[in-house]
Amino acid sequence: MPIAPSSRLFWFVAGGGTLAVTAVVLVSCGVLPVGDLPELPGGEDTAASPSPEPTAEQAGFALPASCAEIGAQELAGNLVPAGAVVEEEITEVEGHPGAEQVSCVWQAAGGTDPRAESLALVFTVNVDPTGRTQVVRLPGAQEEMNWEVDVDVDVDNYRSAEADALGGELEYVSTVEGFSRNLYLSLPGEFHVSVTAMYSEATREEMERVVIAAAERTRA
Repeated sequence: MPIAPSSRLFWFVAGGGTLAVTAVVLVSCGVLPVGDLPELPGGEDTAASPSPEPTAEQAGFALPASCAEIGAQELAGNLVPAGAVVEEEITEVEGHPGAEQVSCVWQAAGGTDPRAESLALVFTVNVDPTGRTQVVRLPGAQEEMNWEVDVDVDVDNYRSAEADALGGELEYVSTVEGFSRNLYLSLPGEFHVSVTAMYSEATREEMERVVIAAAERTRA
């Protein structure tokens, strides 16, 4: 799939301005004209109004106030790179009113190496990170704008008993080479918990345990 970077992507940015984990770019949608459609008898009366989606709060989930409050270090456990200290970012998502995220990012000591191991635990509300184009900075890639590379990824949407108990669904996205692994847990109320591991030996099962445990802690 084509991957195109941006100079200031808001997902994860580690020290020194290096894009360390994953960034995302929204894909806009247009409406195509389809011409005049015949009016159906009683259409206005028979059209069923869709049920409003619950908010995260109504669904029982809430963004943590900080990485420390949610116990991010404990949740990540031995997936944290050796010697890494958590870097926290709490921000609104530009272009999406009401959308916010809390990012907890760890990068291995000496993180100037483009292949340095890193891990991120992210909580997002009111915007879906799984529906965005993933952007990964490849080792040795140009830093200039407007460059483009092709990165093959595998995507697997699935469910588990633990995710079902929370009312959620899982999506696992990884590069074919395995240098980037992303696991998303999408929950009711447009609430999402995700883990991204770069140049890490973290397995899908380990990442799944992190997002499930993190989601359970966000229950209001």
